[in-house]
Amino acid sequence: MLGTLVEVGTLVEVGAPEGTEAAVAAAFEAVAQVERLMSFHLPDSDIGHFNSAPAGAVLAIHPWTARVLSVARELEEATEGLFDVAQGTGRWELLDGRIEKRDAGARLDLGGIAKGEAVDRALAALLAAGAPSGWVNAGGDLRVAGMDLPVGLRDERTGGVRPWATLQDGAMATSHFPLDGPPRLCGRPAARHVTVAAPHCAVADALTKVVALTGMTAGTLLDRFEAQAWIHE
Repeated sequence: MLGTLVEVGTLVEVGAPEGTEAAVAAAFEAVAQVERLMSFHLPDSDIGHFNSAPAGAVLAIHPWTARVLSVARELEEATEGLFDVAQGTGRWELLDGRIEKRDAGARLDLGGIAKGEAVDRALAALLAAGAPSGWVNAGGDLRVAGMDLPVGLRDERTGGVRPWATLQDGAMATSHFPLDGPPRLCGRPAARHVTVAAPHCAVADALTKVVALTGMTAGTLLDRFEAQAWIHE
């Protein structure tokens, strides 16, 4: 069966065998939970509370948010700041189940990683609720378990989708950047399509931005996160 719902700013699709309607519903609830916790635009989300808090505040956060922030900090350090969920120069520190706002100007935006986390959480919920296999796709962020799923890439010339690969028990994220668009960080223009495969979709989602900026498709960074990358012009 296939279910669809607009969440995390995009169309989310969940595929699972027939008779697993409750599992599909659990997957969508996981996506909604990530949205409630990590949305930059919701004032009552963990991120909204942090962004509006005064300097010196120490806030309790949900374990899901704490995990994403931990991965984000690891990626920030591994990429020497190319991937950074902080806006501006304000400092923040992740404590044990809490986050400290060191400076009044510190603001966080998890838009570069939260969609991948939503996919990871949705697939975990799908399987925990009894689906033997399935997949979740959110606007190019994809994770699969227990099956082979053909993956296609957008063909800019025809407006269609062309077959490209098969994904099994893993995650893949593809980001699209206009070749003639404005330069991104460090003055480097972004490639048109960047695809990253990794064990977890949150990591794949984040690394597409790094690969787009650096043009790197191999190396110790990708090895560290058990990832592979491709650039499609």
